[in-house]
Amino acid sequence: MPYINGMLVQSDGSRPHVVYIMRVLAETFPNVIWKIGGKVPRTTAGGGFSAHSVGRACDIYLDANERLDKKLGDLLFNLFITEAVPLKVDHTIWDTRWSDDGGAPTTYTGSGGPHKNHVHVAFKDDRLNDQPLVFDRMCATVAATYSLGGDGAADRMDGLWGKAFDPKHPNARLSMAQRKKILLKNMGMEGSDL
Repeated sequence: MPYINGMLVQSDGSRPHVVYIMRVLAETFPNVIWKIGGKVPRTTAGGGFSAHSVGRACDIYLDANERLDKKLGDLLFNLFITEAVPLKVDHTIWDTRWSDDGGAPTTYTGSGGPHKNHVHVAFKDDRLNDQPLVFDRMCATVAATYSLGGDGAADRMDGLWGKAFDPKHPNARLSMAQRKKILLKNMGMEGSDL
């Protein structure tokens, strides 16, 4: 299984289009996203092949209950909706919302739960051996928007909070308490009670 910036990126068996998107996300948000999942052998609730099982979907692990994770999740969810055509998005799910084919989001009540711990995006089976070269610029715009606002997102992007995953166990997310200790240490305030 490959790692990018130390992040676990389960890209083995995913189509090149999906692998490229996963790589750009891992390179752009190594301190916010804690893991990216791709191809896994699973079926749909009806027993058919899922988009994951054929390598045309990815899960971007963020926590909708954590303010700055939710901010990035919302930005990515909206990006996959507004740029559905050039990115070949079939559907995307995040935080109890669903968009099919770039349409307006609706409440998600399907299988797999409310998707509060990851943004799911599936792609159309349309030339997925090509890389969506515009995605790096789209991601840069999302990163710039995410960093605005003085809400701590810029510090997280810059790495003051450390990685979102445990470097010793990249398949484990660090808690906010663990990340706060990293932040205080990086600010020279170790032991402070901020």
